[in-house]
Amino acid sequence: MKKIIFILLLGSAAVSCKKSTETTERESGADTAAATAAATATAFTEQRKLFFNNLMEPAEVAAQVQFTAAEFNPALMSDPKTYVQYTGNEVKAAANLGIYLSDLNYSIAYKQAKTTKTYFTAAHELSKAIGGEKGIMEFLMKRYNDNISKNDSVKSVVTDLLKNSTSKLQGTEKEKLAGIAMAAYQIENLHLVLGTLESYPKDMLPGDARTVILVPLFKVALNQRGNVQNIYNFLKSYSDPSDPDKNPNYPYYANAFEELIAVYQKLNVEEKIASNKGLEIMNDAVVKELSEKVNAIRNKIVSPT
Repeated sequence: MKKIIFILLLGSAAVSCKKSTETTERESGADTAAATAAATATAFTEQRKLFFNNLMEPAEVAAQVQFTAAEFNPALMSDPKTYVQYTGNEVKAAANLGIYLSDLNYSIAYKQAKTTKTYFTAAHELSKAIGGEKGIMEFLMKRYNDNISKNDSVKSVVTDLLKNSTSKLQGTEKEKLAGIAMAAYQIENLHLVLGTLESYPKDMLPGDARTVILVPLFKVALNQRGNVQNIYNFLKSYSDPSDPDKNPNYPYYANAFEELIAVYQKLNVEEKIASNKGLEIMNDAVVKELSEKVNAIRNKIVSPT
């Protein structure tokens, strides 16, 4: 009888110990999951803060292109008359807003007043399409029309347009659209720089003179790597490749920028830049790959579907 009681007590203790172990494991698993979620939330908050704190001043790249004395090339720009085909899809609207903002500043840098007006209208309409406050958008349009003959004033209006189209979305359910807009803005900046390099006349200047122009221009493209990385980090936090229907096209942009960063990492042109070997840079296979990648992403952005 005593043996039976002893066995029962032993079994009860074993069951109790097992339950205690399972409870501890569950609690440990829950703590780990909570810690992971907290770390993810913290990382996202930091990336969001970094992204919104580092939105580029819109005229930066365009001004650097113009400073090289390269001629204005409207063939590199996206058609502003097609903005209507993007207004029905907020992702497309945000992306092509970024394209138009870059083209707009390129036009301003070269003081192309007529072209600037067309691009401002397109960017203004797409800003409204992604949720820009109507009152602010109309005020900016009035400021633009009142100052259209003053190039510096127009630059100021466009800077405000960028901020109200992107920074104002921070903390809202649409803030991810700011990431898309700035991704496309960055792509168009690179497209304008690399396109200018590729189209620069080969017989206009002797080799040494061309090098003086090409090397600083290529440095502009090279120096955009930090911005590409910053935008990628922000977009990645929103992308869900396992559920692409949840956020249409967001996984595409994150993946595309990841591939673009990989190309940047393969660039090994510092020695050529230091030696001012601009012509050799333009024949570099990785530089051509960078240009091809940028154009592929841009074609995806400007396509109507």
